[in-house]
Amino acid sequence: MNSMGSLIGGGLLAAGLLISAGSVRAVESDDGFAAFWTQFKTAVSKSDQKAVSEMIKYPVLYIDLRQAAEFPVIWRGAFKPAHRACLAKQKPVKDTSPKGVVSYSAFCASLIYSFSKDESGWKLTDFGVDD
Repeated sequence: MNSMGSLIGGGLLAAGLLISAGSVRAVESDDGFAAFWTQFKTAVSKSDQKAVSEMIKYPVLYIDLRQAAEFPVIWRGAFKPAHRACLAKQKPVKDTSPKGVVSYSAFCASLIYSFSKDESGWKLTDFGVDD
C-alpha cells in the first residue's frame, strides 16, 4: 500500500510540474517578447548597429526625441561596452498597465531601456534615467 501511495503521489507531483512548466512557457512566449529579446540581445552583443537601429521605434526618447538618422548618438551613449555587457545578462521586467497594455524594461547602469509592442511588433521605445 505504501508503494502504491508513493507511485500516485509521485505521478501527481510530476503532472503538477509538467502543467506548471507548460503554463510558464505559454506565458513567456505568448506575447512574443522572449523571441524579440533574444534577437535584440544578440544584435547588441555583436555590435550590429543596423539591426539594433531597426529594433527601435522612432522617434525615440533619448535625452531628446531622436530620429533614425541620429542613431549614432544613441549608440555612443546608450550602447557603450558596459551597457552591452549588462544587457547580455538582463532579464527584462514585465509591466501591465491598468488598461492591459504590456511593456518590458531592462535596467543597466543609470539607464532604463523600455520596450512596447505595436502593429509591427516589439520595439525599443524609449530610454529613461534610473534614479
